[in-house]
Amino acid sequence: SKLQWSTAISMMVFAWLFAAFWSVMPLLGWGEYDYEPLRTCCTLDYSKGDRNYITFLFALSIFNFMIPGFIMLTAYQSIHQKFKKSGHYKFNTGLPLKTLVICWGPYCLLSFYAAVENVMFISPKYRMIPAVIAKTVPTVDAFVYALGNENYRGGIWQFLTGQKIEKAEVDNKTK
Repeated sequence: SKLQWSTAISMMVFAWLFAAFWSVMPLLGWGEYDYEPLRTCCTLDYSKGDRNYITFLFALSIFNFMIPGFIMLTAYQSIHQKFKKSGHYKFNTGLPLKTLVICWGPYCLLSFYAAVENVMFISPKYRMIPAVIAKTVPTVDAFVYALGNENYRGGIWQFLTGQKIEKAEVDNKTK
């Protein structure tokens, strides 16, 4: 079934309000922002590791990493089952969840480690690597979608080269 405009707008408003809620909480005192180790932009202040940080971190990770990860897992498993029944594998359904874990995993590990130990002994350059990897997620997701979707990939190829990809026809004749 097609997605209705009212549903799409409701989902978009929910996503913006959800993001705004979690972004504003450190400004209101639950969690805290500080400069990243190389002082280029702000991130969560994981240098303190106090109760305030730990409660915010656990709530943030459950609602912004684990629950979305579970939703992605179940949704893409459902898509995979549908592809399996139809015989059309147009997209690697495991790839989006893997990119989420690979890109956000190091940042999550560093944040959770900061909840139990002092991370200030790690060089600022090394503490910056997980944040930089996490910030690449939108670009990585775009490439995953563009290169993983058969139809979209064909359109990119045609745009770049001017050549249309011909689908190989299957010979159904029996010998």
